[in-house]
Amino acid sequence: MPLLLSKLSTNPFLVAISNVFIMALPVSLIAAFFNLLSIFSGRLGYDSVSVTLGYVGEMTGHMFPLLLNIFLATYYASILRLPKAAPISCALASFFIISQQWDLISPVIALPNNFALSLLSAYASCIIIAKVNKLRLFNFDKFISTVDASIQMIVTCVFTLAILIIGSHLLSFIFTQFIEPEIVFPKLDPTSFYDGLLYEFIRGLLWSVGVNGHNILHMYKTELYDISIANMADWKNFGTDLNIISTNFYDFFTGMGGSGNTISLVICMLFFAKGKGYRLLAKAALILTIFNINEPILFGIPVIFNPIMIVPFLCVPLISFMLAYGAIAAGLIPPLSEVHSWLIPPIISGYVSSGGAVSVAAFQLFLILLGVAIYYPFFKVMDKRSLGVDVSSMFRTHVFKDDEVPVKSKLNSFIPSIQDNMNAQREVEQLQNSGSFVLHYQPQVDIHSAEVVALEALIRHEDVKGRVKGPTFLKSFGQLGLLSDVDFWVLERAISDASEMVHTPNFTISVNVSADTILKRGFVQSLKQVIDSSHLDYNQVEIEVTEEMLIQDEVRTAKVIQDIKALGVSVALDDFGTGYSSLAYLSRFDFDKIKIDRSLVENLDSERGRSLFDVVVQLGHITQAKIVVEGVETAKELDFIQEKGVQYVQGFFFYRPMTKTQIMVEHIVPTRSSQTGKKVSSEIEVG
Repeated sequence: MPLLLSKLSTNPFLVAISNVFIMALPVSLIAAFFNLLSIFSGRLGYDSVSVTLGYVGEMTGHMFPLLLNIFLATYYASILRLPKAAPISCALASFFIISQQWDLISPVIALPNNFALSLLSAYASCIIIAKVNKLRLFNFDKFISTVDASIQMIVTCVFTLAILIIGSHLLSFIFTQFIEPEIVFPKLDPTSFYDGLLYEFIRGLLWSVGVNGHNILHMYKTELYDISIANMADWKNFGTDLNIISTNFYDFFTGMGGSGNTISLVICMLFFAKGKGYRLLAKAALILTIFNINEPILFGIPVIFNPIMIVPFLCVPLISFMLAYGAIAAGLIPPLSEVHSWLIPPIISGYVSSGGAVSVAAFQLFLILLGVAIYYPFFKVMDKRSLGVDVSSMFRTHVFKDDEVPVKSKLNSFIPSIQDNMNAQREVEQLQNSGSFVLHYQPQVDIHSAEVVALEALIRHEDVKGRVKGPTFLKSFGQLGLLSDVDFWVLERAISDASEMVHTPNFTISVNVSADTILKRGFVQSLKQVIDSSHLDYNQVEIEVTEEMLIQDEVRTAKVIQDIKALGVSVALDDFGTGYSSLAYLSRFDFDKIKIDRSLVENLDSERGRSLFDVVVQLGHITQAKIVVEGVETAKELDFIQEKGVQYVQGFFFYRPMTKTQIMVEHIVPTRSSQTGKKVSSEIEVG
């Protein structure tokens, strides 16, 4: 079970759905709030105000599927590294057209209102566009004008829409001609225990995929309402026995706080959530939940499309149904004898609908507490695995390019760590507003020939006054789930810069890639595309990895490293000697280069430090990988390192990190006309 939950919590599609529900959550809150105000203002006699507020709530609610469509298209465009205009346009157009084909337009407001179709059309649009781009069916020059880019987008959109519409038409034809005639909907008896249990299950199942179960099964509830009114009248007038199942039976026993008895989940969040954010969400939704409106919880956890929370969401009302039915049948509590509004808060509702029976109110309290116990283990899984909602995604501006959307590696549409996220967002925005992100390059030197043989790309921030800041800000990007975006930006920029700087085959551009990025599905293919679009060969690119990646998933890591090397791209182990398990990984993974960390160089003044450095170098030689020593700053350090048979170093003794312009002006990198490049002295510091 834990393994299954782990896989579900990292499923990319579920992660995407989770994120877009959070992004659209404010719309749900606004719609629910206005609907609640409309109901209360109507009961107070302010009919015109009630109509206006109800219209606002209804219109806002109908925007929700549209926003989900746009957000998911934007999200997947980021994952697939597509410009966002085409996916959003195709997703919206296909959502409207296919909704019209399948008669899924709202009868109240002429807008599509099917959650499942909203998500599927966005997902399918992005996938088809990505496939079209990979197949290069419409191959335009990479460096094209704005007009050509617009034409390319239109052609791609038309082709994508054609596929979606034709596919939808075929499915519609097959469904109406062959499947629909064979479907026989059962006739449910509103007063039957088994049929009532089936109704509750179907209602919950529909809600779990974003479909309003009340609307779909309204005929059943309407019939039950009529039967209940007649039965209660006969009970009052003629002493007829009351039915166990009445129209309020579902509202007051299986729908407390809304479908799924979600008031139990809200209480669970209030008392047991470790993250402040979960408690914040519960407090925000509590007032609505008390009046049995649970959309904020359904979309905020989320419950909808969440395979972890769907289990208790279905089980709690079914168990409550059976217990309530059994308690009434056994005479432990009286049946409901009055019909009241579903808006009456739990406990009060049981008391008034049973004619003042305290036992019914107490039984409702028992069901709520039982629901808390059932929801608890599932919620703890969510609480434990959550990384925090990227609340900033609703407000943030884009740092590297227009089509960014935050992407997380786990099911992260949960709210713990809001404060950390906001602090991280604040730093990222301040950096963007005060300057720009740039790349500097640290040369690696062959100390035998004194030639620069490689450049390591390093991200920096340069403010408007020209002051350069180191990569301490990467922690904030990691908190926001944006490290993959940073990595790809650095990778593309470094390879592009190297295409201009490097004019000899025996030269390498080295790029650090985080564990989140390199273990992401499709990374190797994306790396291949970036290199293919440049003037570099595969053997001129090197990917640096750290122990952090190696300890996450050894099997997956070994496969990714193997695939990278299969391209001809080399793989280097960075910061060797700083981790607990670095030595063990030398025998498990085949690295082309091992980079000894500066921390080992700093201790060369002591005998122990020199002995330890010697051992590390010998271990590196055993693997037959190239060895690079980082952080060399003095001639004394260089002499000792050279005595140990190390050929490659990088550090301030030779060069400080430099911009592309500095490297090209000083001719640091070898050219075709001068294979020797610029020589450097081992006795002075250059750069």
